[in-house]
Amino acid sequence: MIYALYISIIIIILISLYYPYLKIKGEEKRIKIKNIFNKKTYNCRISMPLIAVIIDAILMLILDLCIGDLFIDPVAFDIFGLEIRWYALWILLGVVVAVIMGVKEGKRIGIYADFVYTGILITLPLAIIGARLWYVLFNLDDFDSFAKVIGLDGGWSGLAIQGGIIVAIIVVYIYCRKTKVSLYKALDIVAPGFLIGQIFGRWGNFCNHELYGPMINNLDLFNFFFPDFITDNMYISGNYLLSGLHTGYYQPMFLYESMLNLVGLICMLILRKKSKHLESGDMIGIYLIWYGIVRTITESFRFDGEVLKIFNIRVSILMSVIFIICGIVFLILKRQFGKRTNYLDLVEYIKNNKIDTVLFDLDGTLLDSKELIYRSFVHTFEKFYPNHELSDAELDSFFGPPLSVTFAKYTNDSKQIEEMIDYYRQYNVEAHDELVNLFPGVKETIKYLSKHNYKLGVISAKKSDLVNHALEIFKIKEYFDIVIGQDEVKNPKPNPEGILLATRKLKSNRAVYVGDSVSDIEAGKNAKIKTCAIAYKKDNGRAPMLIEAEPDMFIDSMYGLIKALGE
Repeated sequence: MIYALYISIIIIILISLYYPYLKIKGEEKRIKIKNIFNKKTYNCRISMPLIAVIIDAILMLILDLCIGDLFIDPVAFDIFGLEIRWYALWILLGVVVAVIMGVKEGKRIGIYADFVYTGILITLPLAIIGARLWYVLFNLDDFDSFAKVIGLDGGWSGLAIQGGIIVAIIVVYIYCRKTKVSLYKALDIVAPGFLIGQIFGRWGNFCNHELYGPMINNLDLFNFFFPDFITDNMYISGNYLLSGLHTGYYQPMFLYESMLNLVGLICMLILRKKSKHLESGDMIGIYLIWYGIVRTITESFRFDGEVLKIFNIRVSILMSVIFIICGIVFLILKRQFGKRTNYLDLVEYIKNNKIDTVLFDLDGTLLDSKELIYRSFVHTFEKFYPNHELSDAELDSFFGPPLSVTFAKYTNDSKQIEEMIDYYRQYNVEAHDELVNLFPGVKETIKYLSKHNYKLGVISAKKSDLVNHALEIFKIKEYFDIVIGQDEVKNPKPNPEGILLATRKLKSNRAVYVGDSVSDIEAGKNAKIKTCAIAYKKDNGRAPMLIEAEPDMFIDSMYGLIKALGE
């Protein structure tokens, strides 16, 4: 069980970097422990590394006792005759872990989750193709047909990871250019992802009974250091033997490379948490150097029949040396000619400038009330101006400005304006519940933002009681920390009074105001906070007008707000 101890130590380090104490929904959980000597009770935080060690030790014990003498079949299971191999499952697990960690670190350095999710969907298939073509390129004699190259004849046995890495870096570069995301930031989450994929991928090699080194000379020492499920499956025989080798126990080179890559990953995690000299973009250089060194060492122990060669030179070692050189040159040139940003300073900047409060307009932003507003205006004009037929352009212009401003276009009589407002509001209240709906994605987005500790508020031109009523009937009132209606301020939008009142009460200096009209954007700018214009796809005719107002963000669905906030 020494192996379990090794794994536990590694897990302690990894978990301690991110979760030193148990947290649930951002809140530290504690347990009460009574000291039997002094009878005092202590309210103690729960150590995540300790939990990790206990769970890991139990799992390793179960694994060793239950499957210690089990020979692993490379095929995990089959579905309707289609074989699913352990190798594929390990790769998939590596991708999942890499994405989770990438999304988590992306938030720290200002990369939104959708960028990572979309990026992996684009990059992974192309990287696999690159790994396949790299393998084929140096084994042309084994591929006499296109069917073999694409795996229709003989399957996809044969991938060269270095080809996948090269293609992945090229794809990430192009993807960043298209999305206008910092290449350095992207590479800072891609580089650890490479190592994670390789750490898990080597266990796929283990299940395939490949990537082994020299024969074991001291079997007793081998059995002492490794659990049975490792030693039993390093007994290589039959079809798993390379030409010229004999049946016996062989060195688990897959494990050595996997563990060395894990050490490299831990070093990366420590550097980006602690190093004052690490700069944005450095991770890819560090990765190339580290992986090049590790691969050079492990490849030197592999048998000739298992490696790619060109002019009798091992391609993997040659490429590893090139990786090392490229990594060193990149770090040097980057510091001489590239943009330099300290990594910890970047994290601190993102943290200090991260939006913590989201304020919303109501009608046209959260509520699809267009039909209600149209009918309310038509109903009002039928009474006060029965001979005036409102055009679509006029009705569209009524969205955003306060009622007093809108009706003042048709009369200078302040008393009549007040009567029109009262008449409008009376009908609006009566028809409200029948004619309004939430826009798609509003409830899900509000719940998501609330769960992720954003302060939420509504600033509306409607009276507070009607705003609260609307939020209640759609069961989202509980997620909002503040609601400010027109009756709580003296000056309507674009005056920032309502927004400033909300930010002051919420004690927020990093807010964004989301609205669907020019006056909303102007109000946010006047309050000196960020602005987000929303023009739903069903009403995208408003988009040009909103874009002209120059908001900080622009979205065409409420789901887009999560991405815009960097989540």
